[in-house]
Amino acid sequence: MNWDHARRILAWDGRRAAAVPAGPLRRPAPGPGTHARSLCIASGKGGTGKSVVTASLAAVLAETRRVLVIDADLGVGNAHILQDVAPEHSLVDLVEGRAGPRDVVAHCGQNLDLLAAGSGVSHVASLEPWEMSLVAGAVSEIEREYDWVLVDSGAGISTQTVALAAACDRVLLVTTPDVTALTDAYAFLKVLLQRDPRAAPCFVVNRATSEAEATQVAERLRGAAHKFLARDVRCLGWLPDDRAVVRCVNARAPVVRREPTAPFAAGLRELAAVVERDFAAGPSLGLGARLGRSVGPA
Repeated sequence: MNWDHARRILAWDGRRAAAVPAGPLRRPAPGPGTHARSLCIASGKGGTGKSVVTASLAAVLAETRRVLVIDADLGVGNAHILQDVAPEHSLVDLVEGRAGPRDVVAHCGQNLDLLAAGSGVSHVASLEPWEMSLVAGAVSEIEREYDWVLVDSGAGISTQTVALAAACDRVLLVTTPDVTALTDAYAFLKVLLQRDPRAAPCFVVNRATSEAEATQVAERLRGAAHKFLARDVRCLGWLPDDRAVVRCVNARAPVVRREPTAPFAAGLRELAAVVERDFAAGPSLGLGARLGRSVGPA
């Protein structure tokens, strides 16, 4: 379902008609196989560095491709902080009928745009199916204009979070050596695979003090997934525990841009190379269309 279709359906409901924004919307040129490749960066719990990984991964990919970051932590989003932008609109405005798809696109730099999530708006933390359909229609309307869509997922295993992850072409789970992070990462894998047995999630170990520690952590998560879920889950690499991350977050900038020689930046570039090599093969089915089918009509 595209955005225009969603608007028409809402217009049939007299209670919602006043919320439908007026005016024509520009359409991207249609064409087969032109959907952006979508990657959801997720975590079982907060505090694993998921948003930091997303910001720097987006910055690296944007050096050669057009990238859209979707902050999917609706109501409490912070992706705009790490890009040092103050968006005029967010997905909250889109859901509530105050803005159209392109109104909520914030430009963060060359080849890099953001759909912000809004902050301090509790009632959108769990959207109704028709509201999720609006988000799906908006994404479907604009994703053809990009090569990559990175979804900075909300932490946890809510229905909304898992639905977005399952709609993406791939899912990259971010965990740390903390036992709580590992436990919650396993929980996310379990719920995701229950929703979509065809999903092929992978993961990265963040904040490891050494390659040996990262290897141990990876083996524990892979072992649990193999034993209890009967799935082989790939580890794409590891990222070091680096104080440069704290400095760059406070400076509101991706690490790969502000401190490009930092160990974290080097590890992130290696991760980006793996992502481009492994994930770019084959066509994308389209994040917006898949999300729309999973949540049903508005």
